[in-house]
Amino acid sequence: MIESPRIDSILPDIFTVTRPIIQGTSALLVSANLLHLDNASMFPIVEASSKIVPLTRLDPHTGMKMYASLGGYSVLGAILRTDPQDYPKLLWRHCEDFPIWRGTVKFSDTLSDLLKVFDATKLGDAAVEGSRDFPALVTLQEILLLHRSNTIKSTLRVSEIGSEMVTISPDRTIMDALKIMFQKRIRRIFLSDNEGTGGNSFISDRHIIRFLFSPMGLERSQKDPTNWVNAKLLTIERSQAKIVHDGRTVNQAAMEMGDRVDDCLVCENSRKVVTRWDIVMKPWKSNDYSFAQN
Repeated sequence: MIESPRIDSILPDIFTVTRPIIQGTSALLVSANLLHLDNASMFPIVEASSKIVPLTRLDPHTGMKMYASLGGYSVLGAILRTDPQDYPKLLWRHCEDFPIWRGTVKFSDTLSDLLKVFDATKLGDAAVEGSRDFPALVTLQEILLLHRSNTIKSTLRVSEIGSEMVTISPDRTIMDALKIMFQKRIRRIFLSDNEGTGGNSFISDRHIIRFLFSPMGLERSQKDPTNWVNAKLLTIERSQAKIVHDGRTVNQAAMEMGDRVDDCLVCENSRKVVTRWDIVMKPWKSNDYSFAQN
């Protein structure tokens, strides 16, 4: 059994990292727009008061303290659950009505405790409680950096940790893409018209939010709400995943991964998609990892 290091030993400066927060009474229109402007996976939601108090609850099944956040899944999930004729009203509802709940670990807990929270919530974000009033936010990106520095090592190859590449025609609509993304619980979907791109062109939840909450998108939501999410995917900005050799190791993949929250890699031969989740969680679940002695 591998002895897992404590969070305070491998991420000693986590409480010094500044994170944007969102007041719970902020309109979804304003809050969702911030998601694509800031390179953050989600924003903690605080109560509407003169003090900065995070919005919390206890999980009814585990008793774990949970912290409310706003992320791409909460924004797009709200859109999916709303009747198109009510989209204009949805935009002005409070973001505290559509939270994602992050699990909690203590600063003195271990890395394994943190990854267990990620696994339980299926989110790559967690709250870290310490001596300060406001918890720190730790994400998959911080753990990815530990793989880059070889603080965490794994012998697994990217072809062994990669996930299925899900594709869709660019002639399909945003709503079509959202339904698939939520059904398969994925944050990005690849386009099937990849001529000249090596088959690595994708649209993420960020691209969709950026389009829907752009001035053009918001104008559409007011003038023609039913067609707000029926724009074709070919009209949306897309990104390119970086191609990597199937034999690259987990640590090498961490070096190849970009720093934007929706960046990903594609295996050259197997065509598997490698995300931060794959790099961090797959070796842990396979028990194929080790830690630097210092």
